[in-house]
Amino acid sequence: MLRTDLGRIVGILVACSLVSPLYAIDEFPDYAVRQADTYAVTTQKAKLVIGVQPIEDLKEQRTYFHTELAPKGFLPVFVVIQNGSSADSFLFDKAKLTYGPFGAGVSTPKSGSKAGESLALSAIPFVGLVAALKVISSASQVQQNILKKELKSTTLSPGASAHGFLYIPVPKDGHRQKINLRVSITRADADEATVLDLVF
Repeated sequence: MLRTDLGRIVGILVACSLVSPLYAIDEFPDYAVRQADTYAVTTQKAKLVIGVQPIEDLKEQRTYFHTELAPKGFLPVFVVIQNGSSADSFLFDKAKLTYGPFGAGVSTPKSGSKAGESLALSAIPFVGLVAALKVISSASQVQQNILKKELKSTTLSPGASAHGFLYIPVPKDGHRQKINLRVSITRADADEATVLDLVF
């Protein structure tokens, strides 16, 4: 009887540790959203303004993501896109973003889900069962936060803005070249794209 109750209690504890609390994702602070032209790097064209802020400081990365992304080979870059037009809407398709070393070719960034998966999985060391369950739960929360904060495709109506993070692959040793981020945005009522380049 005692053995059965003990087994039941252990089973309940293990099951409870597998369920991450819903409030845990809210423990990650949001990065401050400002006017696009107030960030470290900005560009403007056709009433569109884009500002970017690379988050290179590891302390800041720990604050907003509860992990250090640069040693895992990713640079989080906060992007704000503002539509300054009073009449035109624009379509932002994240799949059309490209990046690369400044002065070289550009490529498409990895999707956030892949970045989130590889970042979360690289945070899981081999440890005992109970500790492993806690680490997996924590890694899952980190991954959810990374995906939640990712810049998403959207329609920018007149006066609207969009913001979020891109996770750009960089060398893990911390030394990187300047990055050229190319953003292509299409006017909603015409098939004409506006291309904006940012270098940081």
